[in-house]
Amino acid sequence: MGLKISIFGAGHGGITAAADMTERGHTVTLYQSPQSSRDLSKIEETGEINFNGSPVRIHKFTREVAEAVHDQDVLMLAIPSTAIEPVAENIAPYLEDGQYIMINSASAMCSIRFKRVLHNMKADVDVKVGETMSLTYASRYFPEKNEAQLIAYNRHNLFAAYPSRHTEEMLEVFNRMYDHLKPAENILETTLNNGNPESHPGPSILNAGRIDYAGDEFYLYKEGITEHTVNVIHRIDEERQAICRALGFEALSKSERSVRSGYFEDGMSLLEQYNSSKVLQDIVGPTNLENRYVTEDVSNGLVLWASIGDMVEVETPVMDAVITLTGVLLDRDYFKQGVTLSKLGIEKTDAEQLNQLMRYNHTRD
Repeated sequence: MGLKISIFGAGHGGITAAADMTERGHTVTLYQSPQSSRDLSKIEETGEINFNGSPVRIHKFTREVAEAVHDQDVLMLAIPSTAIEPVAENIAPYLEDGQYIMINSASAMCSIRFKRVLHNMKADVDVKVGETMSLTYASRYFPEKNEAQLIAYNRHNLFAAYPSRHTEEMLEVFNRMYDHLKPAENILETTLNNGNPESHPGPSILNAGRIDYAGDEFYLYKEGITEHTVNVIHRIDEERQAICRALGFEALSKSERSVRSGYFEDGMSLLEQYNSSKVLQDIVGPTNLENRYVTEDVSNGLVLWASIGDMVEVETPVMDAVITLTGVLLDRDYFKQGVTLSKLGIEKTDAEQLNQLMRYNHTRD
């Protein structure tokens, strides 16, 4: 029996998910924020999405948040991590007992952030919240053709609930939707396996002149990651792995993780894997330095990783350098503006206690 799923976030991933989940036998509602500028008129008019060459008719398209939330089994948030708090504030008043919140995006302690909003707005509702380490797809949506292109699934996508003692229960539901979700220890582990903060900001800011000059013709993965800029990725990945080891998590390299997820081919150097990835190489951008590859992946990525490193006493000098230089380029202080454990209400503790906090809601359970 299919699930009733509402998808919040009508971007590349959300639209692809709407078509994919419909094809898999679920009843799907796609919600587009009234503030969104993306042209989804063809979906609104026809209820159809051209999905890898075939039309797929979804159950409903809506811009009414109450309608999107009511009587749904699963609310999937396919949104940037920077949007977690405003989206949570938008849907919190309408949440119903027994619903499952699947944050399907680049993991950045998003579940705890969602629950903090919920604690302040509707603390008595019984919902369960969890997040994937990254979006379940590499995909693109072309509005002029109303076409969603699923390039690839993430074939080893870590998932954890917050608190993590609910992970098994949530996976029993979400495994009816996806075949490749794997249990993580907790949302610290999903956050530290989000591949974007090591792949995007360092090479992007090192290509700042090229992006400023001709961003629309810039391809980060096959042009911006070079024999020199890849060294920044290696060093950030080494720091990330050290944090994982300090917390008792699996500490695979960027290359090994991406091969396992199906984004890279085995038997190549990391540089060759980026440059030749069939999933990534033809993605244009970033077209400017205000792109999420820079702003989101620093503020919600590297800053958060560095704060976890501080908590477990792992030094992160290259992460810190990229954060600092990005702030210089964009004239802002990301150490102050970014997401940190202390901003999430987690004070100084050791690795064992930090993992324990993730098993039980440290604000309210």
